[in-house]
Amino acid sequence: MNPAQPSSPAASRNVPTGDRWRQVPWIARVLYYLIPFRRGIVLANLRHVFGQTLTEAEIKLLAQSYSAHFLRFFVEWARSPFLSKTRKQAMVRVENVESPIRAHQAGKGILLLTAHFGNWEVATVSGIGQFPQFKGLLHFVRRPLKPKWVNDFLTRRFRQAGFGTVSHSGSLDQILNLLEAGNLVVFVFDQHAAGRDGVVVDFCGHPAATFKSLAILALNTGAPVIPTSTWREPDGSHVLRFEDPLPLREHESVSEAIRLNTRAYNEAIETMLMRHPEQWIWMHRRWKHRG
Repeated sequence: MNPAQPSSPAASRNVPTGDRWRQVPWIARVLYYLIPFRRGIVLANLRHVFGQTLTEAEIKLLAQSYSAHFLRFFVEWARSPFLSKTRKQAMVRVENVESPIRAHQAGKGILLLTAHFGNWEVATVSGIGQFPQFKGLLHFVRRPLKPKWVNDFLTRRFRQAGFGTVSHSGSLDQILNLLEAGNLVVFVFDQHAAGRDGVVVDFCGHPAATFKSLAILALNTGAPVIPTSTWREPDGSHVLRFEDPLPLREHESVSEAIRLNTRAYNEAIETMLMRHPEQWIWMHRRWKHRG
């Protein structure tokens, strides 16, 4: 079988919708070979997703493009504190902000569904900062990072930007209170969910343990779930885009309703990922589930 030909409906979805990832600067190619940090995981994940739609040469090219993205990510992240607020906001274009504005006017809190796209640190902070009506209302559900000083540093930067943080574990009551008060709660939804925290649904055509808390909250509160993504343009500017709210999928079985909605969230992440596949965090072990 030709590895570049889709062999199933799932594989046919795993096709990048753009070709910017084919344009790799020479320095990224050099760094790809000189600094092999998690290169094996990156390649394994890319083959897992694109093995039936891209050739091996294209997969390695995509891995190099991902290296270029991550290099730029850290350069942007390091220089961001030294830029003025005006300069940072001018770097970010916000698309379809009417979606969360309309949803917020309905009087409910909002659940923002996102993943590690583009430079999420720079684009999200600077993009949301352009809309004063959301000031003090945005809260990120986050896992504590290691080492502790990195987590403390990032938490401090978020708070300085006016954003709250919510611990991923034991946070249900706090999130319910935030939604009831009309806040926006951001779920970064692309990491492995261990144990009873997750439900196994497909992600990019393969079973993946996925957090079920977002579906539980949506089903119990009726808060709209709005997919949100960021990416970097070729000129170095950034885009923060909001999609329209996802329809809530209901079922007489609570567990099936959770599964259906969680799968819909993964589908939304897949669509956003395929727009700019080189700008997702391929070094994460997303498909730990086996079975």
